[in-house]
Amino acid sequence: MKKQWNFLLELLIFLITTVVTLTISWLIFTAFGFQSDRPQHFVLFMIGFIALDKLVAVLNDWSAFMLVKHSVLQGFWQATLFRATFDLVGELGILLLLRNLPGIHIKAMGAYRFAFCWGLADVAVSCWDEYKNKNE
Repeated sequence: MKKQWNFLLELLIFLITTVVTLTISWLIFTAFGFQSDRPQHFVLFMIGFIALDKLVAVLNDWSAFMLVKHSVLQGFWQATLFRATFDLVGELGILLLLRNLPGIHIKAMGAYRFAFCWGLADVAVSCWDEYKNKNE
């Protein structure tokens, strides 16, 4: 009985997380002027975006680790700016690739603004983590 309850609870959490993620994604999607013809086009876009974003994140982590390991990047700021630039270029590439999906309309300027904001958010998160770690 407890296994059934845990399964149902996990399923409910998954469904709530999915709905919240799609809602927030839709708000961001429309805020940058992106459009889709039908809801299923948006869901297809989000599946592709999340999958490619995970791939870019893994490549970003690996490349930053290797560059720090081989002393190409030295210090917090070089690593942070490298990661933010990698994120900016990666997200821009993802958006420019996915804008060719059927039913998805992403203008180039909207993609650039989104990628720039994504890169700035990465810098802000990195700076906050560094600040928080120094003050603990």
